[in-house]
Amino acid sequence: MILRPAVLPVTHVVVGVDGSAGAEAALCWAAAEAVRCQTGLRIVSAWQEPALAGPSLADHPAQTAAHILQKALARILSQQHYPRRIGCAALRGTPGESLLAEARGSGLLVLGATGTGAGQVPGAIGRYCLQHGSGPLVLVPAAAPS
Repeated sequence: MILRPAVLPVTHVVVGVDGSAGAEAALCWAAAEAVRCQTGLRIVSAWQEPALAGPSLADHPAQTAAHILQKALARILSQQHYPRRIGCAALRGTPGESLLAEARGSGLLVLGATGTGAGQVPGAIGRYCLQHGSGPLVLVPAAAPS
């Protein structure tokens, strides 16, 4: 579902990943679009410090973002056709701001939808990007569970 079409030629495709089913669908769509447009793909995972400091059994958010990026990159490289230029970034900051900054300057921003079936809608990050961004934006629905 294209929410905001490109006015200028797309110079790069940016996709936000967070490990969700919607992000997985967005990643695959973004890679195929980068191949079709013969442009680069930028895979982005944003992270923030936890609100409450203290010892935790969970990984540091930066490590989690890096792990998500590793899995996303492996997924793309396992496909028969993939973009020849691929970059990854684990960015510290709010997801919406980070994604819009990466897509600035003729980048196509691709995000996954939330929800299931026909009820898939932009999540909080998608709504933020719609409200605050001006560049091309595509929302990709998550694949139906098999």
